[in-house]
Amino acid sequence: MAQGKITVIVGPMYSGKTSELLSYAEIYKLGKKRYQIFKPIIDNRYRLQEIRSHSGMKESAIPIAHSADAERYITDEKAIFFDEVQFFDRDLADVVKKIRHLGKDVICAGLDMSFKENPFETTALLLCLADVVIKKRAVCHECGEYNGIITYKYVDNESEIDVGGFDKYFAVCLDCYHKLTQQ
Repeated sequence: MAQGKITVIVGPMYSGKTSELLSYAEIYKLGKKRYQIFKPIIDNRYRLQEIRSHSGMKESAIPIAHSADAERYITDEKAIFFDEVQFFDRDLADVVKKIRHLGKDVICAGLDMSFKENPFETTALLLCLADVVIKKRAVCHECGEYNGIITYKYVDNESEIDVGGFDKYFAVCLDCYHKLTQQ
């Protein structure tokens, strides 16, 4: 049996990570290949059993509390998707390795670093395993250039694990990030 392939899509918020993940799902759907999508149960921004991009694309998903919970849902799918990987426990890397060894493709999407410029551990572990890495950028909220590589948190809350959207975060380039954090 051939090994599966691991693809990891990373970048700041509003860079199109989930849209890219859903585009991959569409490829499997068009090819009439079964797939399953998982999301962390703490991601409560939209309906519990779906993932949704900021542009409105959506797909059904299984919310799970621990990455190992995904294993009990996996049967004969060709591909397994994980969205918002930064919210999963570090064991997701082991789960992804097991899935790849079953000959399934794994596509993961998530933030690579926090608003404090700290790498998310689970994402970093997945990047080390990846056959393909897609680093997305966003339009900088401040200067309007397509150089946004970090998420800026503008609410007074220092927690690096804090689910939210435009109510708390926007994407910026490093120049604007440093201007904002120096104020």
